[in-house]
Amino acid sequence: MQRVARLNRVSARPRVGFTLIELLIVVAIIAILAAIALPNFLEAQTRSKVSRAKSDFRSLAVALESYAVDHNQYPWYDNPTSGVPKQYWSVGYRLRQLTTPVAYVSSVSMLDPFISQGVGGGYSDGWPRNQYNYRSNAAQQFGYPYKSWALNSLGPDQLKQQGLMVEQYARGSKTAGTIIYDPTNGTVSAGDIPWTGGDTAYRNK
Repeated sequence: MQRVARLNRVSARPRVGFTLIELLIVVAIIAILAAIALPNFLEAQTRSKVSRAKSDFRSLAVALESYAVDHNQYPWYDNPTSGVPKQYWSVGYRLRQLTTPVAYVSSVSMLDPFISQGVGGGYSDGWPRNQYNYRSNAAQQFGYPYKSWALNSLGPDQLKQQGLMVEQYARGSKTAGTIIYDPTNGTVSAGDIPWTGGDTAYRNK
């Protein structure tokens, strides 16, 4: 009798665990939360990269203007000749004068956060891999009545859309295919991120 009573007490205890329906509900809730959080996370990543690019440009801008005060021109290099690797369009090559013999900035080998490592990032014409792009106008080289410079990042869409060409050469008039990134069009939207200085009409944001 005692054994039967003990078995009855054991069988009367509530079972511990989740039913299949409860597990499915939990999984569904987690999936919904992930679907809500993932786009916000990706947008936060994009905003962080945009901020990083603009921060790099601000640092380089200070160095470029300091260099111009001392030399009365911006760092300038001719277009690479045929057969020369196009990494010579990059800030690491064209702005190396900012680091030696006078250190206007500690380093110019800054990587564009929107270009994957080892990937051309949409620069189908062979523009530099990984780094920002830099160009400058110098009156003595081009015969232009103004001096200016421009830095460029590919932007979130990772496609070259000639953002750096806008104000440096066209003086405010957009050339064909030119798109400047604007976050009001969507965090991940088309357009390059340019940063210009000197005698230009463009106002950096």
